[in-house]
Amino acid sequence: MLLAGIAWLIESYDIGIMGNILPLLEKQYQLNSFMVGSLATVSTLGIVLAIIPAGWLADRVGRKKMLVFGTAWYAFFSLLCGMVPSIPLLIVCRLIAGLGMGAVFPIPYAMAAELTSKRIRGSMTAVLDSFLSFGYFLAPLLALLLIPQLPTQWGWRMLFYIGGLPLLYVPVLIKWMPESPRWLTIQGRGEEADQIVTQLEQRIESRTGLALPEPGSHAGQSMPTPSRASSGIFSRAYLKRTLMMCISFACILFIFYAIQTYTPTVLLKEGYGISNAFLLTTIIVLASIPGKYAAAYAIERFGRKFTLISFTLIAAASALCFGFAHNGALALLAGCVLSFFGIGVDPVIKIYGAEQYPTRMRELGIGVFEGVGRLFGGVLAPFIMAFLLTSFNVAGSYVFVAVIAVIGVCVVAWLGTETRGVVLEKASNS
Repeated sequence: MLLAGIAWLIESYDIGIMGNILPLLEKQYQLNSFMVGSLATVSTLGIVLAIIPAGWLADRVGRKKMLVFGTAWYAFFSLLCGMVPSIPLLIVCRLIAGLGMGAVFPIPYAMAAELTSKRIRGSMTAVLDSFLSFGYFLAPLLALLLIPQLPTQWGWRMLFYIGGLPLLYVPVLIKWMPESPRWLTIQGRGEEADQIVTQLEQRIESRTGLALPEPGSHAGQSMPTPSRASSGIFSRAYLKRTLMMCISFACILFIFYAIQTYTPTVLLKEGYGISNAFLLTTIIVLASIPGKYAAAYAIERFGRKFTLISFTLIAAASALCFGFAHNGALALLAGCVLSFFGIGVDPVIKIYGAEQYPTRMRELGIGVFEGVGRLFGGVLAPFIMAFLLTSFNVAGSYVFVAVIAVIGVCVVAWLGTETRGVVLEKASNS
């Protein structure tokens, strides 16, 4: 899980690069608004294009292979981004790099579902997701440290060169990241699966000095062969789950992008000045990290549905407060609460989605709701928020964010079932 968390951290750094170099590129190349918008969204578009076929492939060639391949892919093209001579080529390289990011994004929380106990798979996913937040914070931190020390034409390139360093992490994944034993089992590779599980058991017994208990009654039982009527994510058996996840994930991801992308813009519109706006934004984004650790506790203590619904409702209320705040202290408080709960809920919806599908199509299911969510929450959200801020001012924009959050809550409350403490095979086939 540490290996998976680091993979997410270095990927989120790569995703966070562009927001920190856009002002430099805009100044150096006198970019128009279309070019700025293209640079801001093109890697997310690559993620959307790749995430569904990558999920389908991960169900066929394995989780580990897709994680390794995707990491090598986006790191290589990130390195190329630092060498390009023109903005159009930079846009192309960012799009292609996004394809690799899309291949990597769903893998860690699918592996958390498949490699950890039913008692901790929810909290483990929340801990993993906090690595994303550290990566998003690492990008502006390195930008702050490096860009002022380098000539204008080299500062942004250096951030991309650092984004190519994950190529050195690929051999680490190849050597030490295990394949999912559940996936190996359904592929008929039971001996390999047993070898991985046996090694894990031996390490635990060596570390604790105690013999592990006998497996539970569910262990070793094979799942029934799926009928044609229940063989796909849009079949009658899984259609309700797929619709629930596509809608709720898109709604919750909209909150994330509203915070991550538009907080500085909103604060500048409210007249806080550049320095204060970026300082307040940094504090607000950092509030998401303890939010994810709070979710790690709540998801196993109170369950998936309760945590999803309560966190998202609090985020909706704080979005309203943030939109109508007219002084710095209130804006900071409301923004931190919005980030704590609105981004803190992300790992809950991710593991809840992974639990909806059986191993044979888990990555495809994740790819579909991630793809839909990132299309509406990631690619379209910046344009929607830009329109709302122009047409309805800050207050009206965050009323819309709150409404979107409530829609996500209603869908989970209506269509969702609780999966806390349930064996993964039972949760995904019930």
